[in-house]
Amino acid sequence: MGEGLPQLLTYAFKSLNQQLSVWGLVTNGLRYQFVHIKGDQQPTYRLIPLLNFNGSPDAIELLQVFKAICKLPNLQ
Repeated sequence: MGEGLPQLLTYAFKSLNQQLSVWGLVTNGLRYQFVHIKGDQQPTYRLIPLLNFNGSPDAIELLQVFKAICKLPNLQ
């Protein structure tokens, strides 16, 4: 999974010219790594704890949260 992180960061940091922060996701289909990139004076990124839907008892609840987020109206 770590192979996709450099590519994600490259694209995300470039997009900070148009927005203050960016969320990204790297996955291998079983594990999901969310990344939050902030464009302060010195841009930084933070890895959100790794999600493993095969081994997580909270996976169903988390998926329900994602589904609800996707249904939110676009605020642009």
